[in-house]
Amino acid sequence: MFGLSVNTVLGSLLVLVLTPLSALLLYQWFLAVASFFFRPASASTRTAKSRFLILIPAHNEVMGIGSSLDSIGRLDYPSSHYRAVVVADRCTDDTAAVARKAGAECFERLDGQAGKGAALAWGIQQARNAKIPFGAVVIVDADTVVDRNLLSAFDEKLQSGHDVQQGYNYLSNPWSSPFTRLIAVTSTLRNGRYYTGKTVLGIPGMLTGTGMCISAEVLNRHGWTAFSVGEDWEFSVQLLLAGDRIHFNPLAKAFAQESQGLKQASRQRLRWASGRYAIMGEKLWALILKAVRDRSYSLIDEAITLLAPNYSSQASLALLCLLGSWFIASDPSWVFVWYWSIGAFIAIGGYFMLGVVSTEAPGKALAGLALVPIFLPWRLAIELLGMMGYGRRHWGRMSRGRISS
Repeated sequence: MFGLSVNTVLGSLLVLVLTPLSALLLYQWFLAVASFFFRPASASTRTAKSRFLILIPAHNEVMGIGSSLDSIGRLDYPSSHYRAVVVADRCTDDTAAVARKAGAECFERLDGQAGKGAALAWGIQQARNAKIPFGAVVIVDADTVVDRNLLSAFDEKLQSGHDVQQGYNYLSNPWSSPFTRLIAVTSTLRNGRYYTGKTVLGIPGMLTGTGMCISAEVLNRHGWTAFSVGEDWEFSVQLLLAGDRIHFNPLAKAFAQESQGLKQASRQRLRWASGRYAIMGEKLWALILKAVRDRSYSLIDEAITLLAPNYSSQASLALLCLLGSWFIASDPSWVFVWYWSIGAFIAIGGYFMLGVVSTEAPGKALAGLALVPIFLPWRLAIELLGMMGYGRRHWGRMSRGRISS
């Protein structure tokens, strides 16, 4: 092909993939090391100051809303300082009735623009119309239970000037299936190593859909204006472009109900992937240009976070590079690519093992490895379909199987 050998073409392609992949792996390891230096503030008798509106958007979530509200009722925070409000969006089940029976206020939305983002904007406005006092909104999905210290952790950082926060999102059912065991590992890496490392280094994070805290001041300035299927990515970028910082708070923990397997998770993962690629296409260059104009490393970092493939896609790329480099390993000019690919594969494998040992039950987490040969191609297919625009449908309830106690 134009005088180039097959080895030259393949070797050049592999170098083009390995260069950014290796840089990303090194950066992830750097943040992982930094995360070990996170030290929670010493326990204090700080008086609760912030008043919270806990907003729970729900579409046909009768199976999970009760557990979510029960956990909110057990919060270690003055009950006079928070109100839980469920936005029952176009529900055709008993979500609203279950919410009211659990003691929550419930706003029922029957028309208007579809989607989680629209439900959030409507719910915030309804709370204002009802004159519910709040200094910050905490957004919790209806399939999520919260740690009893969630509001205390958010309050402490609000008093320190962090007006937008993202909490630590984990699973409420990490060991219920091989799939959830793998997701437990990647969630630990994402929250406990990647974003916690950013917190240690003073680098902003991104919003991730649930366990979010946004001050009333920020909402007064911007409103909730993210209505795509990737509303968390969209609002994150809008805030960053407006000059706001997103603080990742490792002590504000929420636990979401995860799907039991690939079939249940496919539609949700496709929606997430599609939403992220849509925001990437629309906002990535704006983020990069602002970063260059403002000479802001943190904005470059957020652009990398938006652009970077997820851990399973990184593993798939490392594996493909390893296989591809094997075909040219006998060529002295390209043997270095073979050793480079081995190094990248070891780096991503070691990173996964770091996630395993960082979970609360490494032995149980290791049992999820049996699913990896199926999980990796499935996840790569999801990413490719999302990149092509499939899955950009409106928000709805995903099947997750039995609700764990």
